[in-house]
Amino acid sequence: MYFTSASSRLLLYDCLTWELKKSYGCYEGLLRDISWSDDSKYILQVNSKGLVEILSAADHDVRSLQHLSLKDSWCASFHRDGHRNIAVGTKNGNVMIWDTKNRSVIKTFPTPSHQSAVNFVSYNAKNTSLAATMQNGDTVIYGLVSNIPVLTVKLPCSKSISAMKFHQDARSLLGLATDEGHIVLRDVTTNKDKVFFENVHGAPVSDIAYSLINRDVMFSCGYDKIMHVYDIRLQNIVSTIKAAYTLTSLAVNTENQVGFGTKNGVVLIYDLRDLTIPFKILRGHEDEVRKVTFQPLRKMAFSAEISLREDTECLSPTKVHSPVRTRTSDMFFISDTPPKNNLEISNQGDAKADSFLVMMGLDKSNNDFDDEGSKSLDHERKSDRHEARYRQLDAEKNISKISTPLTSRTMDNLVFPSPLPSNGLAEEARISNTNLPIKHSSSTPCVDVMENKSLDELKDFIKLTLTDVADDNRNYFLHIMMALTKQKLYLEKQLSNMNEQIQNLTYNQDVLVETNRKLALEIDQLKKRTSFNKT
Repeated sequence: MYFTSASSRLLLYDCLTWELKKSYGCYEGLLRDISWSDDSKYILQVNSKGLVEILSAADHDVRSLQHLSLKDSWCASFHRDGHRNIAVGTKNGNVMIWDTKNRSVIKTFPTPSHQSAVNFVSYNAKNTSLAATMQNGDTVIYGLVSNIPVLTVKLPCSKSISAMKFHQDARSLLGLATDEGHIVLRDVTTNKDKVFFENVHGAPVSDIAYSLINRDVMFSCGYDKIMHVYDIRLQNIVSTIKAAYTLTSLAVNTENQVGFGTKNGVVLIYDLRDLTIPFKILRGHEDEVRKVTFQPLRKMAFSAEISLREDTECLSPTKVHSPVRTRTSDMFFISDTPPKNNLEISNQGDAKADSFLVMMGLDKSNNDFDDEGSKSLDHERKSDRHEARYRQLDAEKNISKISTPLTSRTMDNLVFPSPLPSNGLAEEARISNTNLPIKHSSSTPCVDVMENKSLDELKDFIKLTLTDVADDNRNYFLHIMMALTKQKLYLEKQLSNMNEQIQNLTYNQDVLVETNRKLALEIDQLKKRTSFNKT
């Protein structure tokens, strides 16, 4: 797992040892933005000249896979599932969707009447909406089903948006930060503010992020060298730290770690359980750090999810045996497994097929879909399985026309009998030619390899499922501990107040006793004077 930081170069650090592993940079000027795809395979980079580039860090070094042939690109973002579609905003105010498989623009949204540069783009949690923040302060919400603008968010408190990002779980919650130091969480369904933190920063807010463990926790950093931790549900600031440098960006991961980029080129890594001092300081940059991000956890991908290299290789069925040695920078395998002949590339446009858990029916993140959609999805899955089986049978019948050997154990000893008597040479030659490609001595090792691979995938799937259960239990435990900690702090405060009141009562009582003693002494003296005067 990598931690990436972007300045004039892109640096990748190992999150375990925090050693610099890879570096990439071939352009002049500071990079505008970087981000990882949700399947953790690819990096999306936008440089200062408006060029969008897709990178891969799977090999020994960072390599360029694809350049988006769009002029004056100003920002870009992967969609939430996989890496197929990329949203791109331009300097002229245009917003479009780029297909990495077909290497072309597949969707262009209407341009607003008042054109302005697009500074930020962000998909919502379910890939049903796309937000684009313009330089004039307007944020346009595009519907990905209707392909038209459905809402324009205008903040009355500011017309200069410094950061924008959809919540990764709540699909209608949009976070906005301003140059005046405000943080706004807007519900795009009702177009009303859910949370408004006013003047929480004394300078422009540089970046915002959401916790991957607790959906009610949010972070922000600014040019005032301050980072705040917020509780969205309680609408208050939970914790604050003061850094020694001007903060330009932040990123969080599932290990309670938060990283900051600074104006001085220094990267600070904090542990959220101890925010007193950073536990790691990285000094790999000489210029301002524009963006930092953690590589997300790799998800189990279904077989229909293929890499960018496989997209180009599967277009030609004669080139599926092995990776091409004389490959260009735009074509190479990410893994050592070549693509299979029975992949149905045309079905990859479905965003719901990007996740292996979704295809197995174990992903509960899309429960808000309607029942009809789920039924139709199940029907599509069943039909896809039947079609794959039919394709496999067709491939086995036409094995003499395919160069790839069969990988099915049931076909090892399969012989097609001839309906005609085999007493002629022509019939014998035809039968021998028919049976010859099927008898492969090397098919058993191939089958064993495939079975071992399937067993490894099953083990990885079980491990991932157990990890998800453990994460859920940990999140539940953290929620309980947070509630208990709040209750403990409240009781300790009440106890402290009671102790203070008891001390005040004790002091007042001592004062009263001393006053009574003095009064009694004065009374005795007055009595003595009165009796002396009488005598």
